[in-house]
Amino acid sequence: MRWHYHRIWILAVLALSGIALAWLISTTPLPPAVVTPEPVATTTPDLSGRAIYASGEHGFSISYPETALLEETFSPTYHLASSWRANAFAGAQGTPIVAIIAYSTESDSSYPRYYNAQVRIGKSADAKEVANCLKPTTEQGEVALEDATIGGVVWKAFSFQNAGMQQYARGVSYRTLHEGSCFALEKIAAGSSYRDDPDSPEDIADEALEARYKGLDSIVETFSFAR
Repeated sequence: MRWHYHRIWILAVLALSGIALAWLISTTPLPPAVVTPEPVATTTPDLSGRAIYASGEHGFSISYPETALLEETFSPTYHLASSWRANAFAGAQGTPIVAIIAYSTESDSSYPRYYNAQVRIGKSADAKEVANCLKPTTEQGEVALEDATIGGVVWKAFSFQNAGMQQYARGVSYRTLHEGSCFALEKIAAGSSYRDDPDSPEDIADEALEARYKGLDSIVETFSFAR
């Protein structure tokens, strides 16, 4: 009988110990959970395939595709002169700074016979050009557009188009006064509209050519004055 009572006593002690342990666990505050913060995703502009043209002399920089051709003189076409800006006044003095030729094609038999899409930058301190910098050259067919803000600077914008002899030049001339000079930042498409050749698998659709012209905006919008 004594062993029976001892067993009952042991079981009672174990039960009370379990109850006490459970109460202790339930009333003891848990340590704060350690939360490891997730890494914050960061992005940087993708400048792969781009280069920068910077002019200390003229105080500006501009980004362009590495595949583009740079020329420090302006090559003329039938409707596009080599002067410092498109539709410049006759005899006006100015400096062609750089032409960024983003796309160019030539052919003797397929369409188009020639086409190029380019951005030109020039400037003039000529008194006549400075006085008329922010006005459309209406005698050359320029039409005023809405102002554009490029590189934090407001530019006057003028569209132009010249065509004839199955050739054309068209584009937008952005102009602003800076440090006493008239700067011209221009996106231009110049080409041949000749279509008398038989269809060729090498023909380039007008939509593809237009896309090359519109792609010039990605160059124009990177222009920035350095001072």
